[in-house]
Amino acid sequence: MVRSAGLYAWLLSDVAIAQNSSASPVFEPPAEYPKAISFFAPLFFPKILQDEYRLKEYICSNGFASFRRTYGDLIAVDAMFDCALRLSWSNVYEALFISFVCTMEHRNFGVKLPVIGPLLWLPLTSEFPDEFRQRVRALPSRLYGDTPSDPAGDRDKLQHFFGSAFLTYMFESRCAAGRVGMFIEWGEDKFIVDGALDQRDIRANIQGQNFGARLLSDGSVLPSEFLRKVERAFDVERGCVRGELQNSFGSLMEER
Repeated sequence: MVRSAGLYAWLLSDVAIAQNSSASPVFEPPAEYPKAISFFAPLFFPKILQDEYRLKEYICSNGFASFRRTYGDLIAVDAMFDCALRLSWSNVYEALFISFVCTMEHRNFGVKLPVIGPLLWLPLTSEFPDEFRQRVRALPSRLYGDTPSDPAGDRDKLQHFFGSAFLTYMFESRCAAGRVGMFIEWGEDKFIVDGALDQRDIRANIQGQNFGARLLSDGSVLPSEFLRKVERAFDVERGCVRGELQNSFGSLMEER
């Protein structure tokens, strides 16, 4: 699918992110299943599981890797969400959900309790280890001006962004998504093995909330428009959770 030239002329104006601003990016369609599988699969597997699998295939594809090299990681996030929308037949709920699932960078997580320590490990994906590692390595990671220089970069922020966008779109409220996000950050610090309170995770949560809120009124907006707004998203656009978020984060940091 080819996005309009005017929209991508604006998107590609940021030369720090787009590596080739001379041409508009073309989103490569995901590979198609054989006709027999396409016909019989819906009888046995829910469509959302098929769409999740095909989005993971697209993320791991050579076409997506080439797109990242040509246009940069920020625009690659747009391509990934565009693919999710097409797979889900423009169902924004599903597109946000499978984008969240396909950007998760943990195979499992451990629950810990005070004194007792690690107690229970829960799986987050059914992927084989090699498939999981291949997908995680293929995720866009250079998203911000302050992205760490290590190979992992900020790829873990995508799950925060799309998860918050999904909750905001589902509840039609940034407040609900903000409270869930703060609860998860608080719980991750206290009860998740190797979990830590991260101010940059909260920033990604807020940007995702803003994205989800805009999608309610404008289905044409793209993730990169909100991931670009680093300072504004974190300092200004907190909506009804601004004071609560600021106070909660301060309290949590003092506890540490």
